[in-house]
Amino acid sequence: MKIKNIPKRPLKVAVVQISAEDNLERNLQRIGRIIRGIKKCDLIALPEVFAMRGADEDYRANAQTMKGTVVKWLVNIARRRRAWILAGSIIEKSGGKCFNTCLLLDRSGRVRAKYRKIHLFEAHLSNGQSVRESDIYSAGNQPVTVKIDGWICGLTICYDLRFPELFRRYSARGAHLFFVPANFTQKTGKDHWITLLRARAIENQAFVVAPDQCGVNPKTGIFSYGNSMIAGPWGEIIARAGAKECVITAELNPDNLRRTRSRIPVLQHRRIF
Repeated sequence: MKIKNIPKRPLKVAVVQISAEDNLERNLQRIGRIIRGIKKCDLIALPEVFAMRGADEDYRANAQTMKGTVVKWLVNIARRRRAWILAGSIIEKSGGKCFNTCLLLDRSGRVRAKYRKIHLFEAHLSNGQSVRESDIYSAGNQPVTVKIDGWICGLTICYDLRFPELFRRYSARGAHLFFVPANFTQKTGKDHWITLLRARAIENQAFVVAPDQCGVNPKTGIFSYGNSMIAGPWGEIIARAGAKECVITAELNPDNLRRTRSRIPVLQHRRIF
């Protein structure tokens, strides 16, 4: 069976797993050092709120426009490395509101896509702590796809992972790859993170690149799960981190897409849209 619209060349990706502190400048310096040690690749992926992690008041204080310090830093990194940069999320300030915003920059440092997190996390954790992102963020309302060297990519952030209809929307647009940058809590991550990532890959016969935070939020005391992952379209785990800061890498091979979609052509058998 001939499968159409498959990318022509592999994509080399590097996923950065960090434990962000509450000091933005120090975080950026540390991430910069990590990135300098990454071998040549096509794309470098950072997790959700990579530039700083703290309490709601810290996020409000460090919210920035698209012309702020963090975006300028990202532009310089992309240009210096000549690589695409997935900025898992920045705290974007716009029109008096804050958004949890994922950016994708191309090799020249140009912002090629901006996705504002649609589904805002709310949970009551087993240790009595609560998280409610709507206390600080406004929700986005637009799914975003973008092409990277022929690869159609769908952008999501963390809690979006629990909403398969968003991924199905991207699949209907021809997505080959999903990005799921996250700051997934340890309490929920140990039960759901890997299962959900593999499920989204299997359901849509697509690659999933998921950089996650690890360690503990210095202000809230909430632990992040780590276990950043790269999954293939059969649901196979191509690379997986542990609980500590690290970089995982993989080459995403378009032949893997072709084989999987030929083996069980579920995308062609869809009847409900």
